[in-house]
Amino acid sequence: MLENLKPSIIISLSLVFLIWMFLSQVTNLNSFASSYDQVDFALALERYDLLAMQPHFPGYPYFILGGYLVHLWVQDKAASLTVFNILLYTSAIIPMYKLSRTHFSGAISVLVASLTYCSGFVVLMVNQPMSEGAAIAVLWWYVWSIHVAWKKQSFLSQIIPLFLLSILLGIRLSYLPFAIGVLFLFYKLWKKKQLPLKDMLSLGLLAILFQLLWVSGVAFTEGGFVDFMKLALSFTSGHFNEWGGTATRGDQSFFSRVYQLIIVNIGWIGIGIKSFFLLSMFAIMLLYFFRAISWKRIKTNDLFQLLTLLIVVYFLWVLFAQNVEKPRHIIPLITLGTFSLFSMVFSKWKTTFMIVFSLLLLSVQAYQTTLLLKEQASVLPATYQLGAYLENYKEPFVLYAWEESRVFTYLDTSFPHKEINTYSKFLHDQSYYKNKDILLTNSVLEGFISQGIDLTGKVEVVEEFSSNSLFDPVYHHIILYRWKGGRYE
Repeated sequence: MLENLKPSIIISLSLVFLIWMFLSQVTNLNSFASSYDQVDFALALERYDLLAMQPHFPGYPYFILGGYLVHLWVQDKAASLTVFNILLYTSAIIPMYKLSRTHFSGAISVLVASLTYCSGFVVLMVNQPMSEGAAIAVLWWYVWSIHVAWKKQSFLSQIIPLFLLSILLGIRLSYLPFAIGVLFLFYKLWKKKQLPLKDMLSLGLLAILFQLLWVSGVAFTEGGFVDFMKLALSFTSGHFNEWGGTATRGDQSFFSRVYQLIIVNIGWIGIGIKSFFLLSMFAIMLLYFFRAISWKRIKTNDLFQLLTLLIVVYFLWVLFAQNVEKPRHIIPLITLGTFSLFSMVFSKWKTTFMIVFSLLLLSVQAYQTTLLLKEQASVLPATYQLGAYLENYKEPFVLYAWEESRVFTYLDTSFPHKEINTYSKFLHDQSYYKNKDILLTNSVLEGFISQGIDLTGKVEVVEEFSSNSLFDPVYHHIILYRWKGGRYE
């Protein structure tokens, strides 16, 4: 047991790595807005307008409000959103600890909370100007509030999860599947005859009113509910059928999606952060986890039941309704899964070996994540590299790009650039630029090829730009091409 390792040592070492990670986050602020979504959020601090994609639907009002308040003290817009993420995520240590404390000693609880907080890929995504970081923090408070509502069984305690669910969805609507937690709470209380039908209906009405708080606010900024619903229908149509990368698109087999989600996104990226050594250490913990897990242990533990339900439901949501090309969608699976992993292991083994191994894993994770945080904050993303290169391009030119064009608009670059989607439109448009180089990015060419266009012999490579795919999964490698056959076709 713990006789050979004092609880004070476990607490001290856990807190050292926890503080180390927090300091690494705040001293390596990421101020880059290198993707379409990040630019959407950053520009929203300047002018909130869904029609102008500042941000895109559904508006993320609570996230933008938090970033705006930080922006009063932090000049850079992207950095303001990152700071808000970090501050809110730091608060999540409290519910992580409190949830763990319901089953373990103070020392083990601090260790579990530290391991969960320092999860490498989660920390990296928190340090980006995206809403995931803030949403993960609220998710932990939401899970804790459900657990408290179970224990206290008072009407007031049952209201808090409904309010936090509203905050969660007002930060990131794609976390809607986690509403199953509230339904599960209602079911458990009703089954034990501790939630009368009258109270359940009242709570349901309150849940709707809480959601209407942020929905009404966003709808008001867009001219009313009719215009807001038009935006909603347009966005959801594109998300599920065109550019969203969901299973309904049909351009990727089911088994390919499963492989991408489980092996690549969850395993290699989410858990291992592309480190064989770290992934191997987690593999050892997984062996102990599978030895510890049992339906009996889950069935007799309310918290394990809740976590299992949330993980399974969200996993199915990501598999069928999210873009598996963007690993950031699996962040909830990583943070909830990490907590469940170590909680299940420690529920059976609290040996000196297990604790020392966990502390070693924590130290390796903190070290490698710190290196990645420094890289993310200091190395120019591929889109920024391309912009810098074109600012010094010697010949007159016009650039045709895809989402990269949005980033160049945000950066206020001096060179001409256009967002183009179809080959026929490109052929017509580029004919106006005589005596200029016609430049294209690989994303544009890939779009042309998907339209059945043969580009053999029509383009030549000018330059290539690369950044870490952990931070830029879609635009981490950009190839700049020149249109051949003279200055124009």
